[in-house]
Amino acid sequence: MCQVVFRRDARALIDPILTCFVVTGILYDGNMSSKVLLTGAATAIDQANTALDSLFAAGVAPADGKDAIMWLREVEVLRRRVDSAATLLVGVIDQRALHVDDGHASAGTMAQHVARLSGAESSARQKTAKACRDLPMLADAWSNGEIGTDQMHLLGRVHSNERVAPAMEARQDELLADANNMSAKQFEMKTRRWERLIDEDGPEPANERNHKNRNATLRPNPWDSSWDLTGFFASLQGVEMREIFDVFVEAEFQADWAEAKARLGDAVTGADLNRTPAQRRADALFRIFQVAATAPDGAIPPGFIHNIHWSAAAFEEILRSMEHDRPPKFDPDDFMCRSQDGHDVDPTEAGVTTLFSQFRRIVVDANGVVIDLGRARRFTGSARTAATAPHTCCVWPGCHVSLSACEVDHLIEHSRNGPTNPSNASPLCGLCRMRHKPHYAESVIMPNGGADVLVGAGSAVLCSA
Repeated sequence: MCQVVFRRDARALIDPILTCFVVTGILYDGNMSSKVLLTGAATAIDQANTALDSLFAAGVAPADGKDAIMWLREVEVLRRRVDSAATLLVGVIDQRALHVDDGHASAGTMAQHVARLSGAESSARQKTAKACRDLPMLADAWSNGEIGTDQMHLLGRVHSNERVAPAMEARQDELLADANNMSAKQFEMKTRRWERLIDEDGPEPANERNHKNRNATLRPNPWDSSWDLTGFFASLQGVEMREIFDVFVEAEFQADWAEAKARLGDAVTGADLNRTPAQRRADALFRIFQVAATAPDGAIPPGFIHNIHWSAAAFEEILRSMEHDRPPKFDPDDFMCRSQDGHDVDPTEAGVTTLFSQFRRIVVDANGVVIDLGRARRFTGSARTAATAPHTCCVWPGCHVSLSACEVDHLIEHSRNGPTNPSNASPLCGLCRMRHKPHYAESVIMPNGGADVLVGAGSAVLCSA
């Protein structure tokens, strides 16, 4: 099997190059016969290239779906380790000022020129290299392939904030655990939220600034008579608009699916739909304008209920700050203030707005149990609220359709004696319900922190969420 050749040969042979990169700080010029000065490093580079040649010769061809998962994991580990070496190389060049000999202003500039990198990639490597010196636990995990390059680049950008760096250095174990257990999107959201809460001396709270700077522009394109729509909105405005938008987008999808199914029967797939996702989004936005324009004068809006999810500690702190007329000070480990789709909401703005009828606060304790549902003008579907509170998107692994566009469905089907209660319910988007319905008979989706486990006939497969 190709998998065996890869594990025993390529992986074993490529390992020596990583240490040589770190020790020598010499950049390989891309030829099959290495020209680096140190013999040990040159040999390691040649061995690694030979191993990769063997891998390509054997064929990058998984035997089946499960084998493809193993290939993705193994190849990704190698990529992370090489990325780590390339970044640490920039750090060595910077520390030893090796860029000066070639007339470059910085190690990043040297890497950008010699390795043909973009400015963004060069900057990311330089910031991450500096972070690695102060975050040895995370640097080691990266060089071992345990955490991804995107996560390390994010940590490098956050670490470049001098007001946050010391707290970050003391939090390495938590950051490592988050990187291992969360999807890249979840990790970025949590890390950015943590940085924002820690940086008390940074920019002033953004809620007033963002509200003042809100804008929207719909302008014609004189070249072809088309129109461009752009906008900028504050936190809660954006959350409310996004949830309404997702409902309309889902309606456009259901219309396309119904048409395709009527035309092709049960064999329909996403490729058979008449419109692309981008086209459906455009039509959904136009539909929102039409609905608004056709409403009678003085009509009361339908009244979407927008749920704001709070941790108990964060909600208590915002109430105290409002009572004493002071800025809130949140504990990053106990903080949560988000929409039901997982979008962060400015807590100051949310603290005031949840007093209004179109927003409902959902306060949960440290165990995620709902302890307060606030009040709302309309409240139907309490079962849906209970079933969806722990989630921000479609529960099927790899799908990120927002919660507001999902339906609550049985994990174990009702026809298989699955109970109709929150413990047997999770949100699924329309496409996943249609595409994966046959899997329900043999598989159950079991949430597992930042990942999901598909439990089937005597086996379990861990899938990144």
